[in-house]
Amino acid sequence: MGFLILCLATLGKHEPKGFPNLLLRGIVLLSLAVGVTSNAQESSSSELEGDKLSTADYLRKVLISRQNLVWIGHKVPDTDSVSGSLLAAFIYGGKPGTPSKVNPETRFAIDQCGADEPKIIENFSEKTVGLVDFNQSTQLPTGIDPDTIVAIIDHHAIGGSPINIPNVISIEIRPWGSTATILTDHARMFDIELPIYLACMGLAAVLSDTVNLTSPTTTEYDRAYVQMLAKRAGIDDIDKFAERMLMAKSDLGGFSAKDIILLDYKDFEFGGKEVGIGVAETLIAQPLIDRRYELQSAMGEIKKEKGIDHLIFAIVDTRENRSYLLWSDDQDKDVVISAFGDHVVDEMVVAEGVISRKRQIGPAIQRALEK
Repeated sequence: MGFLILCLATLGKHEPKGFPNLLLRGIVLLSLAVGVTSNAQESSSSELEGDKLSTADYLRKVLISRQNLVWIGHKVPDTDSVSGSLLAAFIYGGKPGTPSKVNPETRFAIDQCGADEPKIIENFSEKTVGLVDFNQSTQLPTGIDPDTIVAIIDHHAIGGSPINIPNVISIEIRPWGSTATILTDHARMFDIELPIYLACMGLAAVLSDTVNLTSPTTTEYDRAYVQMLAKRAGIDDIDKFAERMLMAKSDLGGFSAKDIILLDYKDFEFGGKEVGIGVAETLIAQPLIDRRYELQSAMGEIKKEKGIDHLIFAIVDTRENRSYLLWSDDQDKDVVISAFGDHVVDEMVVAEGVISRKRQIGPAIQRALEK
């Protein structure tokens, strides 16, 4: 059992001037005393009162003291989950990790920023775990015992299959554009100056998850911290950096259809159904559109292998601000049409203005399945 801190952000209509204290920044803080950790037993209440530690200071102290702590993102890592693991380990102690190899965009960011790539972790025995960039059991890397999870830092909604976390110390979920934005906010709160390479990785993560601040998930916090991180990283032309990242993500000519579908893939549970959603964000959509039948065939194979109810794949054209939704069978086609309308072109549904899996694609599919 642990001392549970659940932070759910509620953003106001306007960005406050400057950056006030974290707990005054639109954060609803709910503290539930559900037991006392071994660390808390070592600190008496009088000591806490005497030191006048803030909740955040206390949590940082507890996390840093954890033995064999690793920070890890969802099953299929992206730039935000990898950067999140690096940032969390720097701020809270422990080591960063990734459950599998990184994608081309993340590789570009690591190389450009001069960062050390987190090691792939497959064996989580005798480790305590902090999760970044997800909170659903469907996205939990294989081998992680929920009893060992001590913290979650995320920016996604709590969906239908949250992780059972009996020994958690801290859960923080804010509806911001990226996990990296939240962790940059943590660093500022603790007056921690991020190394140049880490500011660069944080910048890459925010730009990736918000599609260079154009996604509907973007908040004023993302915009403010992008400027701060770019300044620290010495990147003067943010748009150029973002475009180079997107070009790296778009270069999928050397990948098989199966690999393309799984490069940015997540599992969900909607309406009692197991649903896989893959996306490929690209500045040059036509090469992927030309491979649509190959992609659909691979989708059928993946769907069978995973034993899931539905598999949807979106070619996200970030230049034209639209998505092309693909399916492998009539059942999935019905879901796509129900979610996005019947504008079918060459065995794809074209969804204008739809570019975000988190805010648009996932919720639309969820509504269609829960009708």
